[in-house]
Order: sequence, then structure tokens, then C-alpha cells
Amino acid sequence: MTVNCVLPVGFEDLEPFVEYWVRDSNDERWKQRSKAPMDDIRRFYDLMLARAEDAITHLDAFPLERMPADAERLFKLLLALAHAAMAVEMHGQPRAHRAQVRTDLHVTEGPRPFGGGERAASQHERTYLKEQHA
Repeated sequence: MTVNCVLPVGFEDLEPFVEYWVRDSNDERWKQRSKAPMDDIRRFYDLMLARAEDAITHLDAFPLERMPADAERLFKLLLALAHAAMAVEMHGQPRAHRAQVRTDLHVTEGPRPFGGGERAASQHERTYLKEQHA
């Protein structure tokens, strides 16, 4: 029997954050941060920051384009940590003080495969699925 783990073995303590914080693009991660209560952001930030070095060490074993699904989710939690850090370390709230919400500005290109818009995420998914079925 095959067991599909949400995150790699050893990172089970981070699983409660997967559903909310794992997102495919920068814009989606920003939206999650901007609508989360500050207590939830702080809870995620504190635990994720404590586990970040272990997560990076684990992820160093995989090329970005061929990460297993559980490692990809862990990587996306690290990307979400950067967003949470902005709220905790700089703003003291989910969004910057007196900042207008920009709905017309979107990151469409970024570090592949997880930094840009939907195109980057979907290309990674297609590559990963193709290799899994080869």
C-alpha cells in the first residue's frame, strides 16, 4: 500500500499550515497573507522559521523541476514564510500601513517553477506528471 504524505517525513508538524499557505504563485501567497489574522500569521511564521533551515537542507536534494509533490509543498511553505515575514518583521499587520490594495498589479514572471503566475505553476505540473507516467 502506498501512503501519500502531505509533507516529507519529519515535517509533519507543519501539515496544519499546508491547506492555507501552500499556493502556486506569488499573487496567491500575497492574498493569503493579506487576509489572514495576524495571530495566524505569527503562529505560522514562528513554527516555519524554526524549521526553515531543516526544510532547506531537505530540499537541497531535489532539482526544482523534479521535486516530489511532498517536497514541492514544503518548498511552497518556505515561499509563504517570506510573505509572513513581511507582516511580522516589517508591517506588524497583514498588509503595509495605509497601503492601497492593488488589483491591477500581478507578478507574471518570476523564478521558475514557483515564482510566477499560473503559467509557471501549470508548466511545472505538466512536466512532473509527464515524468511520473513515463
